[in-house]
Amino acid sequence: MRSALLTIAAALIGAATPAMAQDKAAIQALYEKARAEGSVMIWGPSRGEVEWVPEAFSKAFPGIEVRFVGDNDVVTKAITEARGGRSELDVMWNSVTATAPMVQRDMPVAMDWAAFGLPAEETGFSGKMGFSNKVAYAVAFTKDGVSPDDLPKKWDDVLADKYKGKMVASLFLLPRLLGGLSLSWGMDRTTQFAKDLTSKTNLMLTKAPRESLIQSGERQLAYGEIDTGFRRQIKDGKPFAITLPEPVILVQFGVTVMAKAPHPNAARLLAGWLTTPESRKARAEATGQLDYEKTSTDPFAQSLYNGTRQAVFDLPTNMAEREEAIRKLGPIIAGQAQ
Repeated sequence: MRSALLTIAAALIGAATPAMAQDKAAIQALYEKARAEGSVMIWGPSRGEVEWVPEAFSKAFPGIEVRFVGDNDVVTKAITEARGGRSELDVMWNSVTATAPMVQRDMPVAMDWAAFGLPAEETGFSGKMGFSNKVAYAVAFTKDGVSPDDLPKKWDDVLADKYKGKMVASLFLLPRLLGGLSLSWGMDRTTQFAKDLTSKTNLMLTKAPRESLIQSGERQLAYGEIDTGFRRQIKDGKPFAITLPEPVILVQFGVTVMAKAPHPNAARLLAGWLTTPESRKARAEATGQLDYEKTSTDPFAQSLYNGTRQAVFDLPTNMAEREEAIRKLGPIIAGQAQ
């Protein structure tokens, strides 16, 4: 029932947000101010998430140098630097959950997202975050390593005997996948699934990259991966493929402008641009990533909003519930709970 309600809600959300026109005059005026500043600094959760930005942004807005840092600890670094009174950061691009500690410390500032065509429904934290893109949890495999008939269509299909001893998962990512599933399944079902997954499937858990394990054939399925990393490798010609079981678990990413940004106009221009369809198209061309937003023309993306597929959306409004689930489910995955 809860899953069905989430599917209906997704369809309603998708239908309720029409495309908005960009304010070209306002953007041009901001560009002139940004070009006078000359540069802008963006931080993101990994190099692969941000390294394409300088070239793509410079095509849209020449004359502004984009510098970037991609690292899993950028939020911690930003908070530490803010405490020390130092600040070279202009724009943070990260997930809703990762950005929350910065919002709690009043580090980002609200901005005019509507000028870039972004409706209020696509912003969070009282206008301090503009939603830019989503990533999805996936099961990865090698093209010749798994038959299409043997791919799980739902996340709990993997409890079947045929998957025993064939899967590997990340100790970091798996609890977060389960946290998303709990929003659809409820805690009782998700807790039991976590116990069954770790006790009945001979699942290999590791902090190391899973690519080599499935490429060598030691394991056939990398369970609960973030799709972006594998999509980049697929685009680069690596022999991987992915499938997205249902419910499709989506992680919302967004951009925030720092209140103490050294380049405030360039920061607003870059952050706003990163929420546009033009930006997502450039990102897809550079990284192979699918556009999961409401305005996407991709049939799979559209299916997430029209009720064809069950989907769980990562939002500021369900962040606390999801984080509490991760806190409870993490020890089960790590083998620290009975």
